Order: sequence, then C-alpha cells, then structure tokens
Amino acid sequence: MLLWLIYDITDNSLRYRVCETCKDFGLFRVQKSVFFGELDADKTASILDKMEDILNDENKTEHDSVLILPVCRACLSKMLAAGRMFDAGLYTDRECVILG
Repeated sequence: MLLWLIYDITDNSLRYRVCETCKDFGLFRVQKSVFFGELDADKTASILDKMEDILNDENKTEHDSVLILPVCRACLSKMLAAGRMFDAGLYTDRECVILG
C-alpha cells in the first residue's frame, strides 16, 4: 500500500533513528519530517513496531508522534500542494532491475 509517514519528534537522536528506519524500509524523504513510499501489510506493521520501539525511549516527550497514513492512488492523484509540487510518479512508477 502507498503511505505517508509523518513525524514530529523533539529529540534529535530519536528523530534521526526514525529517519534512518524510514530509509531502511525503502521510504523516500519528501520533506524534512515526511516520508512516502509503498509497503505491504507485513512491512507496514513492522515499521510501526520499530517506531513504537523508538518512541519508548526515555528521551521521548508527550508531544512526539509518528503517523502512518495509507493512501490510495486515486486519492494521491487529487493531492493539492502549495510551493514545490510532490510528483508521486517518481516514487510509485519505478521499475526494478534485478542484476545477477
């Protein structure tokens, strides 16, 4: 499923861990605290578990949060933006080449 992962985290080390975890799962950074990508249901559950582990840290504040927002392709095509437009096609229409 396509999804947005959005976070608001105060502590730099926790924010860094969230960012690196997003990259580890193959999500693409769209804005400083916004990632986008496609994960199957198992990987979505897994990244949520990782985020919960990160937010169980003693440096977490009550205001810290990570949101995972599934979005369908039809809804994505209706996205509105001000400023730099997000081109979902850069992230959803990629082809994989298997070498070897």
